[in-house]
Amino acid sequence: MNIQYKTRHMVDILFVLALFAVFALSALLLVTFGSKIYQNTVTSMNDNYTLRNSYSYVTEKIRQSDTENALSIGSIKDESAIVITSEINQTFYETYLYYHEGYLKELFIKKGDLPDPYAGQSILKVQSFGIKQINSSLYSFTLTDDEQQTIEFLVSQKSNG
Repeated sequence: MNIQYKTRHMVDILFVLALFAVFALSALLLVTFGSKIYQNTVTSMNDNYTLRNSYSYVTEKIRQSDTENALSIGSIKDESAIVITSEINQTFYETYLYYHEGYLKELFIKKGDLPDPYAGQSILKVQSFGIKQINSSLYSFTLTDDEQQTIEFLVSQKSNG
């Protein structure tokens, strides 16, 4: 009777240990899969961050300055730039949005001053930034990020139409 009690007690302990091992393994697998899914989600969000924000930044800058003849295409050194002309206290200023040394940059200067590409404020890290004027009020932009993802979008200036 004593031997039977010890055997049953040993089986109970082994069963509890096996159950605990199955629970621990399941929890470990769940955490591993969850972390992989989280990592993939964060990577995907980071990959899209630059393109979404670059697109939003350019379109918002153009919409903020939607006045007659405010937009034009210019250049800084050999890079093309969108030039936004504005008037503040009867003085004209130009805002340049352009690509320089891996960044989308913005430069705000007095109209007539020579733009220096190094003086601009870095906005976002991009691989390239292209601009084309389709007609008098429609512009096409192409942005490529460091992951070689490209977005093309059109922005229309309503005040010219």
